[in-house]
Formats: sequence, C-alpha cells, structure tokens
Amino acid sequence: MAFLILFAMAAATSFGLHWLKGLWPLSIAIPTVGFVGCILFDAYVLPYRGGGASMWPIAVLLGSPVVLIGGLCGAAAADFAKPS
Repeated sequence: MAFLILFAMAAATSFGLHWLKGLWPLSIAIPTVGFVGCILFDAYVLPYRGGGASMWPIAVLLGSPVVLIGGLCGAAAADFAKPS
C-alpha cells in the first residue's frame, strides 16, 4: 500500500510539473530528488527516535525506483493529455 501511495504522489507531482513547465527531465527529477531528500533529512537532520536498525538505505533502494517509474508515468500522462 505504501508503494502505491508513493507511486501516486510521484505521478501527480510529475504530471503537474510537466503540465505547467513541459520539461521531461525536470518533471521526473524533482519527485525523485525530493523523495531521497526527505529520507535523508529524516535520517540525518531530525533527532534520533530510537528503536532498532536504521532502515533509510532500504527505503532509498526500494522507494527510488517506484518514484522514478511514477514520475515517468505522470510525465507521459501529462504529455498525452496536454493539448498541442
């Protein structure tokens, strides 16, 4: 379920960026970099909340491809839906 939510958020963000700006690399890169930035912010800036091993590398390795594919699908949908 978390991957579906992550995919939908990335697709919606990418769709909006591609609809407004029309740049493929920008609309795909911003959700991906934003996801990794949020994970790293949580791991390194926020205070440690304790409890077991840190799972941020797993989150980055498994979540980044989901966000990338969601971004690609969102940009493709915006490219298809946008009037010429």
